[in-house]
Amino acid sequence: MPVLQDEFVAIGRRDTSPLKARVTPVDLGALPLVLFEPAANTRRLVDRWFDSEGLKPQPVMELGSVEAMKEMVAAGLGYGIVPAMSMAGCGAHPDLKTSRLQPRLHRTLAIVIRRDKPVSKALRSVLDAIVAAGRSRR
Repeated sequence: MPVLQDEFVAIGRRDTSPLKARVTPVDLGALPLVLFEPAANTRRLVDRWFDSEGLKPQPVMELGSVEAMKEMVAAGLGYGIVPAMSMAGCGAHPDLKTSRLQPRLHRTLAIVIRRDKPVSKALRSVLDAIVAAGRSRR
């Protein structure tokens, strides 16, 4: 059951980042990049985004954690591409600024439930809350 579209953004240090409000693969291609690990599905999405312009990113660092990526970018080690929701609310980082990606890059977050397992009242309440939260973010 699709819940929401999770958009990605570019991140850079607030005080030194040359990133414009919207950035393309070409804009980011020449910069040092901190990206997800190559085996991650999210990294495959990012690689396809660069491939749309015939580019193959050569990251200076590859990590499995969004929070670790944000810290490395904040330390000045490069620029990253992360889910926008990781930069909202309590995930916001005071030393980072975000730029939208052009073309847009997103993934669909969904709930998967086995059909052969009953859904308890408690689980139904949790699922309903997740769906409602997804609707409120649209």
